Amino acid sequence: MQPEFREQRRPMIDSIRAIALLGVIVMNIGAMVMRFVGPEIMANAAPVDLGAMLLDLALFQGKARSAFAFLFGVGFGILLRRAEREQTNFTAFYLRRMGVLILFGLINQAFFFWGDILVLYGLLGLAMLPLRKLSDHLLLRLGLVLILVPPLLVGLLEAWLSHPLGGLIPPEDSAPFFSILMTGSYGEVVAANLPQTALRYAVDTAHMVVYASGVFGLFMLGAWCVRKNIPFDAQAHRKLLRQIALVGLPLGLSLSAVHATRLLGIPVHGPLGGAVTAAYVGLPVMALGAISALALWFETSAGFLQRSLAPVGRMALTNYLASGLLGGLVFYGYGLGLARAFSGAGINLLALCLFLLLALFSHAWLARFRVGPAEWLWRCLSELRVQPFRRAAPLQLVQRV
Repeated sequence: MQPEFREQRRPMIDSIRAIALLGVIVMNIGAMVMRFVGPEIMANAAPVDLGAMLLDLALFQGKARSAFAFLFGVGFGILLRRAEREQTNFTAFYLRRMGVLILFGLINQAFFFWGDILVLYGLLGLAMLPLRKLSDHLLLRLGLVLILVPPLLVGLLEAWLSHPLGGLIPPEDSAPFFSILMTGSYGEVVAANLPQTALRYAVDTAHMVVYASGVFGLFMLGAWCVRKNIPFDAQAHRKLLRQIALVGLPLGLSLSAVHATRLLGIPVHGPLGGAVTAAYVGLPVMALGAISALALWFETSAGFLQRSLAPVGRMALTNYLASGLLGGLVFYGYGLGLARAFSGAGINLLALCLFLLLALFSHAWLARFRVGPAEWLWRCLSELRVQPFRRAAPLQLVQRV
């Protein structure tokens, strides 16, 4: 593999990844607090706080992580294309790559943020390997089925039963876990963090299955787009991208508003509860519409914005891990213990400040180094050899594929 190829990037992809990262940080920082003290914050919310939380639900909730999943699929497609061109052993490399990602996820789950997504991405990423020989037609349709059918099916079952589908175990009180986060030592927090992902799947099984299937479907759509060369020639696919944006944005926003009623605590029972569950499809649909709109915009303009955002997206793994660490240091007892100190708008402001801090760090870091520290370690372990780290030449932001 030629080292110089690795230094060539597609700024549009990195910039969209950076915007998705912003949404993930906003929602994760909120989850670190709102899951435990949400009723307190809502009870004392001023209009600006309610507006900030509604903005989160409209723009970011479910859409940012959907965009991340789609871009993960794009990455899979790029890596596969590169391996085919260079005639390298993709399977062995990719198995190591996903294994390292799962390891990163377990470390993040234990030491940084109990709401990690990397383990799931690594496991579902492994499941992409058998699909790489699928036809374009089948890959596209299977991806769409996994995104659309599970939430509609679960919603239909809930409407028929007139009650939500439960989990493998009854819901548990989150107060003991929050008490550990707020008053326990760092070692006690680490010990409490480890079971949280399994607990989330066990308590909210139906939703987590819908979420995981949607992530897998978005992986497939991202890989399909690379096959069609869409990320590398948006102008040639302008009509398709415009259609997706014009349909996906308003439809996704409307369905997201319906789905958000449950998150806002608005009681909806009986068959209407099933409709709220089914409206989950609006989250990935809106994400795809937003990605299409951003791709068209970045392809023709927004040069300064791309230059500002691309380094953040290029270091997305490092920045994702760092955001969980920083959030814990602000909120939990082993740090500043400020979980109850922020309003709804204050949480958003904190998330934005963290993102801007990470953006400055990304620019400074990539001025001296080729990739972020987590990305470099991921690459070294995946390829079983030490990779170049320090920058020897200016970064080139156009990727030839």
